[in-house]
Amino acid sequence: MFEQRDKIKRSFSPIYLGIFSGIILIILIINGLLEITRAKKGFHLLLEREAIVLIQHFEKNIQETLTSLLWMESRPGKHFSNPSVSGLFFGLEDSVAEYLLEALHRVDQIDGEKPLNLPALRALIDQYHVTSIEIYDSEGRSLRGEPSPSFYPEKKFLLRELIETKHPVAIDLFGKPLTGDQWFSIAIWRRVNPEIIALYLNGDQMKGLLRQFAIQRAISDIGLREGILYISVQDASLNTIAHTDPTFVGRREENPFLRNSLQSNRVLSRNYQSSQGEEIFEVVKSVSLEDQSVGVIRIGYSPKEIYPVLSQIKKNIILSVSFFLILGISAITLIGVNQNRHLRKMKDMEDRIQLAERLSSLGHLAAGVAHEIRNPLNAMGMGLQRLKREFLPRDESKKEEYISFMELILKEIRRVNQIIEQFLTLSRPFQLSLRKSSLQDLLKNLISLLQEEASSLGIILQAVIPTELPLITMDPETLTQAFINIMKNGMQAMGQGGTLRIEAKSLKDGVEVMISDSGSGIPPEQMEKIFNYYYTTKEKGVGLGLPIAHRIIEAHGGQLRIESQVGSGTKVTVRLPV
Repeated sequence: MFEQRDKIKRSFSPIYLGIFSGIILIILIINGLLEITRAKKGFHLLLEREAIVLIQHFEKNIQETLTSLLWMESRPGKHFSNPSVSGLFFGLEDSVAEYLLEALHRVDQIDGEKPLNLPALRALIDQYHVTSIEIYDSEGRSLRGEPSPSFYPEKKFLLRELIETKHPVAIDLFGKPLTGDQWFSIAIWRRVNPEIIALYLNGDQMKGLLRQFAIQRAISDIGLREGILYISVQDASLNTIAHTDPTFVGRREENPFLRNSLQSNRVLSRNYQSSQGEEIFEVVKSVSLEDQSVGVIRIGYSPKEIYPVLSQIKKNIILSVSFFLILGISAITLIGVNQNRHLRKMKDMEDRIQLAERLSSLGHLAAGVAHEIRNPLNAMGMGLQRLKREFLPRDESKKEEYISFMELILKEIRRVNQIIEQFLTLSRPFQLSLRKSSLQDLLKNLISLLQEEASSLGIILQAVIPTELPLITMDPETLTQAFINIMKNGMQAMGQGGTLRIEAKSLKDGVEVMISDSGSGIPPEQMEKIFNYYYTTKEKGVGLGLPIAHRIIEAHGGQLRIESQVGSGTKVTVRLPV
């Protein structure tokens, strides 16, 4: 018995499967997160490789452009002899002229809205990287502005050309060496007032504009695919000299990452958020000319391209986790149900073992009781019967009392003998004498047998027994004893008055007999004990009637079920196979 209990305790518990499922679930989630990280790293690696190819292309163009500019600077006026350099130079001249003309028209517009003071003019000078901006009247006299260099000899010729020829624009930007002592200028007539606006810059400033537009052209030679947010070139001071968005040109952007990129020969990358909160993946590489760093190239990518991939991975993770959760819960439920069934079987086995042990003990007890008590009881019974017959008092008044007293003693002796018989029945293994018999006849005989006792207690016996009940395999004597025990329990539960109903019906594979009383019912706390040996709530009860009936029914391969409700009575259902 103790070994069985140990096995039950050591049996597999659903909690272990729950823990195992939780571990697998955590592993799935971690693996999903790692998969997302791997996808991001792979995507960034592809973008970095693409950026390296683009940067190499841009770097080559920028180096060729800067080399051509250095060649022009070292050989003033010689660019006409080199067709490739000549084409580059003329293209850059047009870009510079358009840029400066746009600057003059912008000054004209701003001054027309509100006359420019000296600080405002200086701000525009810094913005357009020139030396001075001046406004003249129609005669060439200076009205206001940041004065141009007084030693600039071509100044009067530029103004005279505008005044005398009435041309809308006068340009003196090309055909000179790009040295610091050279001056360049451009002037226009104002659109509304009869005034002239002139802009002046030195050779170094002209050289800077040419470089800026040369680099801008270098990064504009290739069409950018969707997903590239910007391409930016910054000089050694991290001033933006070229950008796919021209509004960024001239701005300075400095941080430790860009400083490290400027000093490193490797391609570096990072993730960061722009001032607008947009996530950007950026690849940066320094640009060198003659082994000297002259700036950095930055390419910014939008990571939105990977969002659909990440979204699909997340969906797969959710589906996997959900599937595993459903599978795990189903497995835990099935194992729990199966284990409960197994535990119930083990419990039944324990109960049967305990019952066998009890019966074994009862067998030894019953044998001793029968041997020690039964013979004296028989002798006492026979002696009392002789006393009752042969020694009656002669006085008639005492004769009735004498007989009543003797009957009482004989009744109690018979009750003790009946208890001994129950002990013997319980202790002995059943040896059923099975044969096909009529359950209908058995029940009718049983009702006739108990009818007189029921009437004396004021109990009505109701029988609903169909005539077409099939014959069943049974031992009529032992089965009669089982039904007597059940019916007497019902009659004793009602006391004086009530109804005991006996109903039988055929089933597909057997017969069902229902015996119900109108007694007080059995409380729920007592229902679990009614089949325990010696458990009784009656003053003179022994507690063996129902256990013996239960044992007899099970020996016939049947089932005994009891349903009870306090205040409504008790119903005993017996099912027997055919």
